[in-house]
Amino acid sequence: MRGYDGNFPLSDLEEQAFLAARKPPLFDRQPVTGATREDLDGDLVAAFLRSVRERDPHGLGRFPDDAELLRRAGVTRPDGTPTVAGLLALGVHPQEWFPRFVIQASAEPLPTDPAGSRARNQTTITGAIPRMLEEALDWARRTFDTSVVSAPDGTVRDRPAYPYIAFREIIANALLHRDLDHWSAGMAVEVRLRRDRLIVSNPGGLYGITVDRLGQDAITSARNARLVAICQYARTPETGARVIEALATGIPIVANALAEAGLPPAHYIDAAIRFTVVLKQQAVPVIRPGDDLNETELRVYDALAAGTRTVADLKQELNLSAPNIRKALRELRSRGLVEQLGGQGRPTTYRKLSD
Repeated sequence: MRGYDGNFPLSDLEEQAFLAARKPPLFDRQPVTGATREDLDGDLVAAFLRSVRERDPHGLGRFPDDAELLRRAGVTRPDGTPTVAGLLALGVHPQEWFPRFVIQASAEPLPTDPAGSRARNQTTITGAIPRMLEEALDWARRTFDTSVVSAPDGTVRDRPAYPYIAFREIIANALLHRDLDHWSAGMAVEVRLRRDRLIVSNPGGLYGITVDRLGQDAITSARNARLVAICQYARTPETGARVIEALATGIPIVANALAEAGLPPAHYIDAAIRFTVVLKQQAVPVIRPGDDLNETELRVYDALAAGTRTVADLKQELNLSAPNIRKALRELRSRGLVEQLGGQGRPTTYRKLSD
């Protein structure tokens, strides 16, 4: 294993992980020995069946018999035994069979905490995936620092240290794409909130895509294809919220939410047998002319200091959406800070005007 400070021999567990990665991952399709239809959560199953019949009435939803629909969806086997994917997505308590399919979350102690404190708001989140997602969001609401901000319309709101929507997407990806093979059975999804960063990691690296293509291509490659297919229709009974869309929108949602909050882009680390996402707090900015601009406008303005750029250039450099970039450029142009170049037959570029 190559690290920042040298090369290190693989452990026995890491060897198992690399060997297992040579074959297509099909572990989520296996039956769970000892589990029965009664081990599926009635509320989650009812919401799943309703969602399938509403969203896919001429495909999977055309089967009127509930048992047949669940079997064809991969939730159960022909004898009614739940599959790994079915139990994780719709089970009453999947941890009875998979004790480490959990989220271990904790936050670094604050200076005001008692001396010797090792962590705060430490918790282990269990249950089926829809319920784990909701509980993870509840933990974030209890744990993330918030600041009071005023909007231009005069309203005052609490703003969390990290956008909840970005956190939810990252947790959903960690639960759905974590490795489910035997080598990773003892590993949990881990959430660590530090003073200046949020770290989320899960066993299993990326599958079918590389880090540099995350958010750039509309690819829906999935390590656990059956689990993802089921979770497309899974709902939280209390709120009716979807688990995922499976449209490759998760990473762009994270990028846009962080940009709107004025935070740096997410840092993704693929170590082949472990995947980690790091969100960081924004460094304290240096006060300079134009600081009345919002964070997105400032990032675009600063990027133009290196020379002329197209919208496509700025999108790639800043990991922002094209509509957000164009909106920022319109504001910068209206203030006389940026000039638009080009015209008919020539590419449109933008450059920063002299201070």
